[in-house]
Amino acid sequence: MSSLMKLFCNCTVISPISESSARSFDIRGREEPRKTRTLGLQHNYPAGSHPQQTQKWGEIKENAPATMRKTNKKSIWNYGPVFLGILVGAVVLTSVNSYYSSPAQRVPKNPALEAFLAQFSQLKDKFPGQSSFLWQRGRKFLQKHLNASNPTEPATIIFTAAREGRETLKCLSHHVADAYTSSQKVSPIQIDGAGRTWQDSDTVKLLVDLELSSGFENGQKAAVVHRFESFPAGSTLIFYKYCDHENAAFKDVALVLTVLLEEETLEASVGPRETEEKVRDLLWSKFTNSDTPSSFNHMDSDKLSGLWSRISHLVLPVQPVRSIEEQGCLF
Repeated sequence: MSSLMKLFCNCTVISPISESSARSFDIRGREEPRKTRTLGLQHNYPAGSHPQQTQKWGEIKENAPATMRKTNKKSIWNYGPVFLGILVGAVVLTSVNSYYSSPAQRVPKNPALEAFLAQFSQLKDKFPGQSSFLWQRGRKFLQKHLNASNPTEPATIIFTAAREGRETLKCLSHHVADAYTSSQKVSPIQIDGAGRTWQDSDTVKLLVDLELSSGFENGQKAAVVHRFESFPAGSTLIFYKYCDHENAAFKDVALVLTVLLEEETLEASVGPRETEEKVRDLLWSKFTNSDTPSSFNHMDSDKLSGLWSRISHLVLPVQPVRSIEEQGCLF
């Protein structure tokens, strides 16, 4: 037993190279083959190491490049989605930067619309005291029509006023139509129904047709028809031709109609619905009254209903401007 202990004490492991590379000996003092695998690739073995260790270290060094290549290859594939995300982000940023650094993307200009808006905005100062919806709805309605590349029907507006606003009504309607055609530097067509009540309906109808058709054919884009309520009833049927929803003779034009109410004043608080009702009631009493001359018999309630649906897209009230009523339309 003492000899065995002595032998065991003399069997000391020297210079371990790693946790798994310790040398072992059998009971007779012979070195057993190492069965543990090497964990590291960069261990430096001390001088005097066993030849078998040197040989294995050489094999590890020879295999290291291949192992690292495999590791690097796996790493590249693992980071593939990250690289792809970075690449896509770079492309997007480049596109955005190119878009904003390029010349400004401009919407094609519409000279007619721009000229209308510029001139229409000035009317508010020239005609003080008008309702806010007159300016808002009037501008929006005409702007939409001017902005349409292929209008399906003309823009038809009715302005109305009480007796005390007669001159203001005539002046404002003219300037609205003039603003609509301001880009052309051409005055709108002017037709006045005042004083024609007792004229022959067919004759007036022919004259109105001639004035509108010749003016629109010659490039005028707006017409003002003053005192619509004073025309012989049958003559107003000509507006079926010019205000139809689908088959109007001219679709890229505006028709501004005026109606002078019989009442002396019109309250400033009157709204769009009430204004429309006042105009409608007046036209029905004028154009369908059996006591009117025989020429009015060309109109009946059904025909007037059809005409009304074509011309009543927008009915707006006009309040009198004292300076215009006293001095007339001087601008």
